[in-house]
Amino acid sequence: MSCAYSDYLEYGGNTSCVELEIMGRTVILDAGTGLPWLGNDLLKRGVRDVYLLMSHFHSDHTNGFNYFKHIYIPEHSVHIRAALNYGELTVEDLIRRQLSENLHPVQYEHLPSTLECVGFHAGDVFDLFDGLHIKTYMLTHPAGCTCYRMEAEGKVLVYATDTEHTIGGTDEGLVEMMKDADLVIYDCTYTEEELPSKLGWGHSTWQEGVRLCKLAGAKRMAMYHYSPDYNDDVVRELESQAQAEWSGAFGAKEGMEIIL
Repeated sequence: MSCAYSDYLEYGGNTSCVELEIMGRTVILDAGTGLPWLGNDLLKRGVRDVYLLMSHFHSDHTNGFNYFKHIYIPEHSVHIRAALNYGELTVEDLIRRQLSENLHPVQYEHLPSTLECVGFHAGDVFDLFDGLHIKTYMLTHPAGCTCYRMEAEGKVLVYATDTEHTIGGTDEGLVEMMKDADLVIYDCTYTEEELPSKLGWGHSTWQEGVRLCKLAGAKRMAMYHYSPDYNDDVVRELESQAQAEWSGAFGAKEGMEIIL
């Protein structure tokens, strides 16, 4: 959900979208409602070529794609990567659905930009480009969600949004993905008190994120993917609680910049 109300502006009313600047290239994680505004900024900076890593294709992670100006401009390119997790559908099929005439006035075949759609299988390891090494892992979420571990220039960032932990259990595969990470972006949609009533919804808590980060030896954790029911005041309180538990935790904010 995208919230434009004044009490949602500090920690962000946009859905999932993160920009990474790595070795002079632009990598984007998910295509939520923040993507159009990011696209405008990239155009001002003269960025024509971007990589888009999709965690999954639920609407809160795709709603910004149709309004990303790069796809409508010749000599601009978007390199899309996503797990093949939807039966016989390819990544291009999923993007075409996003741009179908029932949902949008401009269809895939009419786009003047260059779109490269490449699928992989969760668990695959690959170099997105020379110098950026990526490991992938399937998280527990309806229809699945890909966790990305990105390694470049001696730094490690892990993107682990939309994952549901088993109460009383440990996702050892996720701990391995998070091992010694400089920054983990983690799903903190609910509280431990709320989670039992949300089983099967595919989300986690800041408490579990902190626990996993400690097990993995991660250095910092950005709380992410807040419930749309949480305004800035609520998130600020949750951030305070998380920091009291572990100094490495902090709440991701709209427009926040972090240098690793």
